[in-house]
Amino acid sequence: MYENRPVTDPRAMELIQWLVHQSWEKAPNEQLVAATAERLVAAGVPLDRCRVAMYTLHPETGSLMFDWDRADNRPEVGLRHEIAYSKDESAEWKASPLRHMMATGTMRMRRRLTGPETELDFPALADFRDEGFTDYYACMFGGPEALRLIREGERSCGAILRWSSRHPGGFSDKDIAFIDAIVPALTSAIQAHLDQEIARNLLDAYVGPLVGGRILKGEIRRGMAESINAALMIADLTDFTSVSEIVSKEAMVSALNRYFDVMLEPVHEAGGQVLKFLGDGFLAIFPLERGREAETAGKALEAASAALAAVDELAETEADLERPAMGLNVALHLGEVMFGNVGSRNRLDFTVIGPAVNEASRMESLCRSLGTDIILSETIASLLPGKTRLLTRTELRGVKGERALYAPADPLKAPE
Repeated sequence: MYENRPVTDPRAMELIQWLVHQSWEKAPNEQLVAATAERLVAAGVPLDRCRVAMYTLHPETGSLMFDWDRADNRPEVGLRHEIAYSKDESAEWKASPLRHMMATGTMRMRRRLTGPETELDFPALADFRDEGFTDYYACMFGGPEALRLIREGERSCGAILRWSSRHPGGFSDKDIAFIDAIVPALTSAIQAHLDQEIARNLLDAYVGPLVGGRILKGEIRRGMAESINAALMIADLTDFTSVSEIVSKEAMVSALNRYFDVMLEPVHEAGGQVLKFLGDGFLAIFPLERGREAETAGKALEAASAALAAVDELAETEADLERPAMGLNVALHLGEVMFGNVGSRNRLDFTVIGPAVNEASRMESLCRSLGTDIILSETIASLLPGKTRLLTRTELRGVKGERALYAPADPLKAPE
């Protein structure tokens, strides 16, 4: 466990106080690490390079690294690296001193790279020596539980830090004590910033950046909602049920991920916000700005068309690989909806509700019977003159009155 030693060095006390205040600041962590390194150098520590690695919670990124090098053209900036999850470890990583520390629970490792006390028991240390470094010091912070989780391959709040010097004499014992003293405050400040980033990342991943941003701003009370005008997109994969009956559950999940990847990309690129997944489909909105309604309607139609084309292309690839293929049906509608928190006292959903959502859902269910991939309502088709054609006038289940339904003027596929 990282020892809780009393801090008596006034330089360290000053830097720790500064780091505590930095916990509340909004500067990126790479700048925080760089500024800390610069302050160590200014206090007399012969530091030439440092790295702080932290574990994080992200659907694709397993850890973050923040680097500083005094030799950089702008050493005050620092660098950030995102490390993707991987079950396979590289040979270089397996042979590294940091990997050894994590596997054995070694909290500190000091290696002299030159002189009579030279110890180059890891290949990376020889590389550091060849770059002109004379001293190498690494330490971990996070306690036994964090180390256990790291060794077992689980995410944790543990941190591992690396410090190196090119000074002829390397670090003094006092320098190492100085570094040790500020590590808890430094990692705590980084974690404070990282927690905010993790919250934002997870909200973006699970509810989308539009909703996630509003939640982080405090729009979390039940019934807190507002009326907005938006273009609505409801999409649904065809033949999902029949495909799910002939493939394994694991294969079905993999297939869904592949289809969602290709059909959501054009939605995001067009400014759409996916609010929720509906099993094998999704609900997305394109918020309207006054005076730009036609532009938004056009983007929604372009996104839907691009999603259909992408799904068709993927379906061909799936068929070539002898995997069951699926198609896509899309409904586009424009109307007023309530956007906000709905649910019970202890389980909320930030979504859109209203008659327009119900109408869009009813429209999408008619795609197959009307022989089209895309159905547009009159409210959105009226903003796209020359780009749509009338399909039919009909009543929608549970909706009063007849509705005019449209399709793109140049459909992607001829009706079956």
